[in-house]
Amino acid sequence: MKAVSFAIVIVALIAASAAASIVGDGALSLAVAPALALALFFTIWKVPLRYPMFVLTFLVLTLENPSEAPAEGLWKSPLYQVGALLLTHWNLTSSHKWLIFSGVDIALVTFLGIALYRWLARSPIDLRGHVESAAPLRMFLVLSLAGAAWMWIYGMAQGGADFASSLWQVQRVVYLPMFCFVFLVALREHEDRVTLGKIFVVAACIKSVLAIYIHATVAPPPGEAVLGYATTHEDSMLFAGAFCILVAPLFEKFDRRRIKTCLFVLPLLLWGMVANHRRLVWVELLVALAVIFALTPWTRAKRSICRGFVLASPLSLPYIAIGWESSASIFSPVQTIRSVIDSNADASTAWRDWENYDLFYTIRQHPLFGVGYGHGYTEIVKLPDISQSYSLYRFIPHNSILGLLAYGGFVGFTALWMMLVVGVYLAVRSHRFAKTTNDRVTALAALTAFIVFFVHCYGDMGLGTWTGVFLVAPALAVVGHLAVSTGAWPQPAGARIRIREIFGMPEPAEPPPDMLPVLQRTESPS
Repeated sequence: MKAVSFAIVIVALIAASAAASIVGDGALSLAVAPALALALFFTIWKVPLRYPMFVLTFLVLTLENPSEAPAEGLWKSPLYQVGALLLTHWNLTSSHKWLIFSGVDIALVTFLGIALYRWLARSPIDLRGHVESAAPLRMFLVLSLAGAAWMWIYGMAQGGADFASSLWQVQRVVYLPMFCFVFLVALREHEDRVTLGKIFVVAACIKSVLAIYIHATVAPPPGEAVLGYATTHEDSMLFAGAFCILVAPLFEKFDRRRIKTCLFVLPLLLWGMVANHRRLVWVELLVALAVIFALTPWTRAKRSICRGFVLASPLSLPYIAIGWESSASIFSPVQTIRSVIDSNADASTAWRDWENYDLFYTIRQHPLFGVGYGHGYTEIVKLPDISQSYSLYRFIPHNSILGLLAYGGFVGFTALWMMLVVGVYLAVRSHRFAKTTNDRVTALAALTAFIVFFVHCYGDMGLGTWTGVFLVAPALAVVGHLAVSTGAWPQPAGARIRIREIFGMPEPAEPPPDMLPVLQRTESPS
């Protein structure tokens, strides 16, 4: 039987290689692609799922996405084509229009299939160190996918829908819950959470160095004084999220090693934020730090920070007042704040204020069910035509939160957004119930990921971006596990859904004691 199966695989591989060679006009790279894909799949099948998920997360956070026009399209790294294969639809980078998927899509289908099989079979590959997740999280992940389906069906039923644009809208919301399912199966306890944190910090450092290099070497477009951004808009979430991962432990426990790490890494991240030249990153960072400050207990360090703010206030207020109307470089922080909140000071802010007004109008006209996917928002105020550069501007607006309300109304928005509300609830509750510093820090880091994502979604197109997906999906999985292991959401006996019984699958034998998940860990010295 094994010989027959092996022969079938070999024949299929030869046929796939021949087909790829024909499609690729004899290109050697495409001819060997099926063999490489088979070897990669075999490796993924044999190893714990967390390892390929770690690799995929790092690649997504560091590689360039051509759809985001890195460095305004004026600079490309040697790995630009690799990023294109992984992060964009292949029909956008080739002449074959039927290739309507990306490398991440292939990875998602593969990982979901493996995760589902291992979950149903209770495979020992991913069992060691694994804990159950809070049941409400899984339920609301399913509800999110159902909400996306409802918004698409409702929009198509209204008539006059743009089918192609509706698919882009659906794509923006389905990746997050689907990847969260994979992370729920793949991740173990504390070790994997530490690894994820290191991946985010290292990726942010790489992007910071890249932003600094591009800012120093790449000339701005003709007529512009500086580059609008050095890497991408979405890297703001990466920078702010990594910054909070490093700072959160300092609010829980004084540690000289962590202090030294922050003194070395935080200046690099701040330099990268300045070089990337995105105002929203400062808003994300300040709001996330404010949340950390509010949740953590009063310590000597927090009291010192508050005293410092009080002592600096007599100088801060005149500084803001004078710098509000000044263009001097010494007042650049004030100008950044003003450009975010004052539409008279920045054309981009004014444009988005009018876009928000159109979205509010659309919401008022369709408050319950929205207009559905496939329909754009109503331009009660006609905005400058940007369809040549961005044809989806009425279907995927800058403000992702108001956009969801416009397209889904109260019903659709609630269905899609509740999984994030549950994530915030579980993070805060886990922080309260945690017995160890490591668990409290993990809950804080996950919570700041949600906060950074919320701010970016309101201020820019954060929904559906790969950085947003791979920032929030693991954070949801982490708090889902953490809520159970800390007792923040007690898991009743027999809570596992007995899907095996539905399909008539026998209950697998209990694993040996050394493979049972460890639900309580003593705090490590680190």
